[in-house]
Amino acid sequence: MLDHAGAWRVYLGGRSIRALRGENAPVDDHFPEEWIASTVEAAGAGALPGAGLSRLREAPYSTLRDKIASAPGFWLGEEFVRQHGPDCGVLLKLLDAAERLNVQVHPSRDDARRFWRSPYGKLECWHFLDGRSINGQPPYFYLGLRQDVDRVRLQQAFYSGDFQRVLDCMYRFPAIPGQTVLVESGVPHAIGAGCFLMELQEPSDLTLRLEKRTASGTEVSDDCCHMGAGYDALFSMVRYEHFTEEETQNAYFIPARVLKTDADGTITQLLGYDRCPYFSMEEIQVRTALTLKSRPAFYGLFVLSGHGSLQCGEKRMSLTPGDQIFVPGGTPAITLASNLRLIRFFGPQ
Repeated sequence: MLDHAGAWRVYLGGRSIRALRGENAPVDDHFPEEWIASTVEAAGAGALPGAGLSRLREAPYSTLRDKIASAPGFWLGEEFVRQHGPDCGVLLKLLDAAERLNVQVHPSRDDARRFWRSPYGKLECWHFLDGRSINGQPPYFYLGLRQDVDRVRLQQAFYSGDFQRVLDCMYRFPAIPGQTVLVESGVPHAIGAGCFLMELQEPSDLTLRLEKRTASGTEVSDDCCHMGAGYDALFSMVRYEHFTEEETQNAYFIPARVLKTDADGTITQLLGYDRCPYFSMEEIQVRTALTLKSRPAFYGLFVLSGHGSLQCGEKRMSLTPGDQIFVPGGTPAITLASNLRLIRFFGPQ
């Protein structure tokens, strides 16, 4: 079992995360994200040393990163380590935005190695859980440049300092609970106010920004925009795909697929390796008792709702909303019981 981990962010949010955990009178603040099974430290302004790193609840001073480093074969699985190295290669976040996030773009692995000596870019996947209206607007997000937008138009919009000109370069979509969206490297995007989602991503905090001010008016420095790579590099990383709105949806909206359903429960694939080799994700609905087979590689679990238990051999633990579990590679089959809804996620294929 892992403890909650988060990091200070410039944007406001987090009320829905605290409500999920059952806190009384939850409010929005500058901790709008929960990092799950995280071996990554948060970067950027306001991030304290060690922020974002998951810690074991049974050993509160031990980070998951240190535990994996001490025995990667045990924690990740021997075959996984042989194929991918001694790093889990994935990060899951719970994210609740009370204001629109900056328009962002993330580097590919090639660009991450070139500019930041990082083995990981920041390809990510969103799965919308719920939402709330903010200032009378239902939740929404922006994804992809409009068909007629090229580099010159995007740069002009950015340097004008008018955030609406940047947003007008992009497609806007409603954020619908149950919807899954793949956000590939180089694709401009912005999570809108009122979105409550799971974000599965490569384990890095490499975020480039295409706005010099947040939605609430906070100035964003040049270095925060391009992270030291320079603006020419930033705009060279953007995908100018000239997709129509329908082509954007076809390229990045991922349909769910039911893998198993019976009286015990339902397992639904939200993102498969056929769409992304870096990670995959499922939703599990337990109705009575559902057994998950042993796997040679690790996986993670996050409880979205319900109350129940997890049984593995002689060990049993109670589960409540907000609980997160890292299951080491080679762990025997586990049984989930009672009424539970969970997210299960996996690292690289």
